[in-house]
Amino acid sequence: MRLLPVVVTVLLAACGPSSSVDEHVGLVGDLDTSEAGITAFVREGRYTTWLAEPAPRDSVRSHGPKVRVFFNDVLVESMRAGNATHPPGSITVKELYDSEGRTLRGHALDVKVVEGAGKDTWIFFEGLGPDYGDNYYGRGHSTCHGCHEDSGRDYVATPLPE
Repeated sequence: MRLLPVVVTVLLAACGPSSSVDEHVGLVGDLDTSEAGITAFVREGRYTTWLAEPAPRDSVRSHGPKVRVFFNDVLVESMRAGNATHPPGSITVKELYDSEGRTLRGHALDVKVVEGAGKDTWIFFEGLGPDYGDNYYGRGHSTCHGCHEDSGRDYVATPLPE
């Protein structure tokens, strides 16, 4: 299938150069925030019971043609309260789909790791399966934060589903 090169191109344009550092934050809730820990988390689908958009939809900015976003309870509570900044432990997972919205191609994950405002309070991750061998990962990732900074409250761009 020829869609994978297109998705990879979109992802490369969206988040700039990748990195493979461990941000040494450790656990945030039950999430190991290392690149390997986040990769295992999304591969195992440990987020699939969270509040989610009902189905894949057209992507508004980047991350490929179709996406579906999941929100953990910490973030849901903060968003419902209308907080200007979210507490550590706030997490979104974005499933990345092909143009038909049928084939899961990868994941993007944002995790709030410290109190306060600003890009360096978040770790950003984006990777394509099945091997997740060349992921975008980092605290305040050099390009990923730009879209999130301009599009939502405290780097969360997607509103909660009704």
